[in-house]
Order: sequence, then C-alpha cells, then structure tokens
Amino acid sequence: MMAEPTSSTALAVTATAGVGIAAMLPWIDANALMGAVLGAALVAYTKKELKPWQRFAALMFSALVGYLMSGEVVAQTPLTESGTGGFLGAIIIVPLALKLMLQVDRLDLNAILAAIKRGTGG
Repeated sequence: MMAEPTSSTALAVTATAGVGIAAMLPWIDANALMGAVLGAALVAYTKKELKPWQRFAALMFSALVGYLMSGEVVAQTPLTESGTGGFLGAIIIVPLALKLMLQVDRLDLNAILAAIKRGTGG
C-alpha cells in the first residue's frame, strides 16, 4: 500500500518548515538537525506499510534520536561533522535498538544462569 502523494508532500513540507524554524534557534545545531531529519526521512520513506500518521511519528522519533546521538557518533567515530553524525544516528540507532529489543524478548535468562552455574562448578 502506497501513501497518497499529498500526504507525502505535506509530510515533507512540514518537516522542512520545522527544520528551518528550529535552525534559527541559537542553541540548536542546525547541521546535526538537518542530518537527523534527512536520515529520519529515509527511515520513514522505507516504511511503506505504515499509515501516514505512523510514518510521521517514525520520522519524528528517528529525527529526535538522530539529533541526540549526533554528538556521540562524532565523538566515537572518525566523523567530524555533526550533520553526518545525525544522519547515521537516525538511520542506524533506531533499527539497531528495535533488533536489540527483539533479541531481549527472546532471551532466556534461566538458561544463561544455568550455563554460568555449570561453568563455575557450582
């Protein structure tokens, strides 16, 4: 199921206007924000099975995570620009966190504790 062209256009206009307004605030890192929004737009664009409001929520969440993670991505990698860090944060952190959540749901803590107990001879 494809999204309606008008809803995709409205989403893009809203995101662009939001970035433009936020970039005027002095405490906002405009490069990180733009990178995060571009990465989040890529994430939202690939979620074709979602309704328009769900895609917008995915865009906002990914953009927020990308913006918040941009500093850490720059600090922990050879990247030097916060825009690239925001982009990578938006497209990598959220899917990675979702996969990690699925693995945690499948985790059998009793089996792990039993294996540790057998390994220590206890």
